[in-house]
Amino acid sequence: METTPPGKSTGREIVERAAEAALGSIPLVGSALAVTFVTALGWRLEERREKWFTGLAEGLEELRQRVDDFDLETLADNDLFVDAVVTATRTVEHTHQADKISALCNAVLNSVAPDAPDADTQAIFLNLVDRFTPSHLRLLALWDDPLAWFASRGIAEPQAGIAGSRTQTVEAGLPEMKGRPDFYGLIASELGSAGMLTASLSWNVSATSLMDRLRRWARAGQVSTRGRRGAGW
Repeated sequence: METTPPGKSTGREIVERAAEAALGSIPLVGSALAVTFVTALGWRLEERREKWFTGLAEGLEELRQRVDDFDLETLADNDLFVDAVVTATRTVEHTHQADKISALCNAVLNSVAPDAPDADTQAIFLNLVDRFTPSHLRLLALWDDPLAWFASRGIAEPQAGIAGSRTQTVEAGLPEMKGRPDFYGLIASELGSAGMLTASLSWNVSATSLMDRLRRWARAGQVSTRGRRGAGW
């Protein structure tokens, strides 16, 4: 199977022409400047797209080497895989955030894994990655397995007396969120509304419960290739 990223597509040309026409109609923006802007933007989008497809191609090759009977040649006929690629690529085109791109890449790779999720689960997962920020994904990853999160990063676990709040776990495990309870409280609320967390972070719990797993849902995006993991999934 050809793994070289595709060249300039008809879709891209149509978008560029539409953007050129729109910018050229703005009185304060000259046509030359409009074309320069569109050209520069087009190059940047193409660079982002090529990097994405190259990463996918590398991930697929790694899967081929690790999974028995994995046939790259049949992927173009796999509707689940094609759907995942198309949906994820749309998100990649409007984000530069590595955590989201990693989660999307793993979701696409997971669509062809032996234990691939069904089409609806995959679609819901990809929609949530598009909707959520990297902070959402990191918080979700923390609550997927708090003990493993702290151990893998060499971070000291939160300490409490008889009881404590799970906000201690958040601030210890995600230093960038320390002192920002309104921020991570909103994130946790949104994850809870999406059915991704099983309990509130503000409840008082026993000291031993500070490290209980709170994440709910299937691990739709946690295929691992060369240690690569879906951020928060």
